[in-house]
Amino acid sequence: MPDGRPAARLVPAARALLFAYTSAMAAVAVATVFLNLFLFTLVGSIGALLAFNIGYYAVLTFVFYAAAWLFRGRSPLVPFRWGLALTAAFFAGLWAVGPRAGALAGPVGGLFAVAQGVFWFGVNLMSFDAVPAEARLVFFGSSTAINSVTGVLGPLGGAALVGWLGGVRGDLVLFGLAGVFFALALVVSVRVPPGPPMHIGRLSEGHRVVADRLLWRKTVHTLLIRGSREGVSGLVGVYLVYLATGQSWTIGVYAALTAAMRVLGSVWVAGRVRPENRWRALGWGTAGMIGGAVLLLAWRSWPCVFLYGVLTGLTLPFYSVPNAALPLDVMDQDGRIAERRVGYILSREWALNAGRLASLVLLALLAPRWGGAPALVAVLAATSVAQIGLVALARAIWPAVGVVARAP
Repeated sequence: MPDGRPAARLVPAARALLFAYTSAMAAVAVATVFLNLFLFTLVGSIGALLAFNIGYYAVLTFVFYAAAWLFRGRSPLVPFRWGLALTAAFFAGLWAVGPRAGALAGPVGGLFAVAQGVFWFGVNLMSFDAVPAEARLVFFGSSTAINSVTGVLGPLGGAALVGWLGGVRGDLVLFGLAGVFFALALVVSVRVPPGPPMHIGRLSEGHRVVADRLLWRKTVHTLLIRGSREGVSGLVGVYLVYLATGQSWTIGVYAALTAAMRVLGSVWVAGRVRPENRWRALGWGTAGMIGGAVLLLAWRSWPCVFLYGVLTGLTLPFYSVPNAALPLDVMDQDGRIAERRVGYILSREWALNAGRLASLVLLALLAPRWGGAPALVAVLAATSVAQIGLVALARAIWPAVGVVARAP
């Protein structure tokens, strides 16, 4: 795969963003692994997981539109910092509410969406402003590698804490620590230089860029497909692991194991995947997803669930890193990108969230009839196979934006 050319280096602005972004993701590694578990153990059914996640994704899209309006004319760095502050406040509030949050799974998901939506709105625009096109694979590969390292240490520490203090008490301490981490990331963000002000005409601009540009319409289709799997894949590491082991702390071990596998995959991707061979990497990552889903269709004992985590952890970076760069490659082709970039980000987010909500609603409909675990695995398998359509669309998109892609 390597072609002998050195990988592009990150400019200082991109390095500063990488440092601030990964600091925030360290907090995510500490707490959000246990956030779904916290609500599940309080209520004791998959319904709590579905209420939290549906509430989260249903609100998230509207938060992006609200952020576009509230922060119009400002640098994307402003919502990035506000997102850090709001997420710190969310975890502090969750710590204060404690076990009473179990009866409020849907609203808790909605509040988390407000905080994270503002944060991700800023991150998505800052990654376009601060990272040159030729360095994006390095940026996303490096961030994946760093986040995977913190994804190992955070869940392991969390598992030890939960095992020592007990489930609910340990979870609450983790949420307090996450609030501290986000506050520290807010301090680190001072080093990130502001991007140009956001030009926002009408909030319908996101729909206009979809209507105006054929390549972006195809990209929106890839985002819908990608989101469909993202909606349910995170539940595997909570629901199936807990059903298989009956122990809260094992979820932290599972998360750490899968993160360790992502480290191995992402380090390799960061150093070797180039624009001309990214389609091959995307195909390998998709094959890993399908293979893992087939494994769970056959067996759901704890060794098989953990083996699924190993397989998908190793192959996910081959899928996620090229996928993260795909929308930005298409955006680069628009000569009016400086004034339309907010519209692209808005349409990107509603497409992802529509896919996520579709799979979660389907799971909510199937779970009462089939049972939680069989329904989850069935939806996971269907959405994993659907990623083949994403690979086919990427094959058509990349050559149209000047990327010569070799087949997998």
